Amino acid sequence: MKSQLMTQAELVRLQASGKTLEQDERGVKVTLLPDGSMLKVFWLRGFFTSSRVYSNARSFCRNAERLQQRNITTVQIIRLHHIDASTDTAVLYQPLAGETVRNLIKINKLTNEHCEKIGIFIAYLHACGVHFKSLHFGNIVLNEQAGLGLIDIADMRIFPWALYHNTRLRGFKRLLRYQQEIRDLGAEKLAIIISAYVDATKLSEYARQKLKMKLNAMALQAML
Repeated sequence: MKSQLMTQAELVRLQASGKTLEQDERGVKVTLLPDGSMLKVFWLRGFFTSSRVYSNARSFCRNAERLQQRNITTVQIIRLHHIDASTDTAVLYQPLAGETVRNLIKINKLTNEHCEKIGIFIAYLHACGVHFKSLHFGNIVLNEQAGLGLIDIADMRIFPWALYHNTRLRGFKRLLRYQQEIRDLGAEKLAIIISAYVDATKLSEYARQKLKMKLNAMALQAML
């Protein structure tokens, strides 16, 4: 996707016209615009970084395209931008409709059926070679038709093969590090996610049992 120039004045105008959803000490990161689209700004983190060559905004766009090629629901890219007189980049995109799994946990509306779908969904991601380094319940969206999709997709690698055993475990380790959220989810629902995931992996019986044993041990630790 070709990057289009956005001036600092245009950036400020767009951000002022919408609702700030995320910001930090450097400024506004994510803005919900009046037409329902979102503007996400990316800043370089450090001088020696590959993002100077291939920006995080461009990775975001590339990942969206690759996920869609694998029939994985995600955001729809509208435009890729580079900001003048800076190293900042930005993406204008159409967000996913629905609620994040994190929000459903908070309001106690995540059902056992949802949990089974989440396990199957993560298994499909791993079968498609998607190693989502920011995998957590805040980045999984459930829509009104009970379909699942991904948001905040800049930080991932997508391989042309299914993920290996250790990479699968690393993905779950990131998911389970949010201990209070895991406790709010509860042991029963977490067990449903893990069982549905393991059953959907299509690995050998030995590999599934080995994987389930390690995931259950990780889940138990997260509950402590």
